[in-house]
Amino acid sequence: MNSPLRPEQLRGLITDELEGATTWHTLPGVCRRLGLDAPDQADWHGGGKGKYVRALLEGHDLTELIDLARKVVEQLGSERLEGELDQLGPRGASGAFRNLIFAGTGPKPDMVLDDSVGNYLEITANAEHWLFYDRPLTSQGLTWRNMLDWWPTTSAFANTAGEVDATDPTALGRTLYKRLFASVPATSPPAQKLFIAYCSRYGRPGGLDQPALIPEVHLHYDPYTRRERGGRGPLNRERMDFLLLLPNRVRIVIEVDGKHHYARQRASPTGQESWTAAPDLYSRMVAEDRALRLKGYEVYRFGGYELMQSGAEDAVSTFFDRLLADSDAYPPPATQ
Repeated sequence: MNSPLRPEQLRGLITDELEGATTWHTLPGVCRRLGLDAPDQADWHGGGKGKYVRALLEGHDLTELIDLARKVVEQLGSERLEGELDQLGPRGASGAFRNLIFAGTGPKPDMVLDDSVGNYLEITANAEHWLFYDRPLTSQGLTWRNMLDWWPTTSAFANTAGEVDATDPTALGRTLYKRLFASVPATSPPAQKLFIAYCSRYGRPGGLDQPALIPEVHLHYDPYTRRERGGRGPLNRERMDFLLLLPNRVRIVIEVDGKHHYARQRASPTGQESWTAAPDLYSRMVAEDRALRLKGYEVYRFGGYELMQSGAEDAVSTFFDRLLADSDAYPPPATQ
């Protein structure tokens, strides 16, 4: 389970580290490098170094303090602070949440920056094939309950007008599940099997407050197709297979790997399927994983072969129970 680290406790730890690692002369500059709006020592008349730092940290919530603590570890080094952070489980991703574009069932969307300063997107074409979530995240991240609250406000749900009672969570859940499942590639039975196994959590007592498993999420966006670019484009892995958004900016990527992730299909004189190992494909895949992890995402992979074996559903359920147990917000849903 995560350490029940409280904001006031983390403020104290950061204050202790900055006090011990700086002099009065260097403290303001160190604080500014950490992203704090720190006045020069000569302009501050409040007392000692500890009081100075605590004043700068006032008003920072736990997520902001965790980000700051990681910067202290990176820039100054602190075994004590690093040990406390390690108990929090997966680290949060950099950058604030703005929106999700996911569950595509047709051509990629055409998008423009409606406000380039605020970085707000607007889908101008093919919006009917995609879902767009732009609500602020709650303290629990993005749960199935959040999704059910959002779903009736979408144009995709409007297409079911008259068929579903928008006040019935069970009926809403069926239509949203059906729409999400439609985006999981039919060419990937293992991915479909993982999605079905995970979504069984929603139907158990307490399941509405489980994190929503979001399929086919746009990670990067290139307005052109690979064919239009004459081959491979500048961005790799435009989509994630699945994404979970947890508290404290923790973002979990789930990938399902078929043979095409590490091998190339070859023509066979007999017409039988033939595959050859492709080290370049594997190397590209792990390089992309490293890039994601540097941005703060956690990446977990399932082999397609693994998911098609007997007992795979139990293995998937056990994996997610253990993964989400790292967050106090998500105890395993009770079985009926």
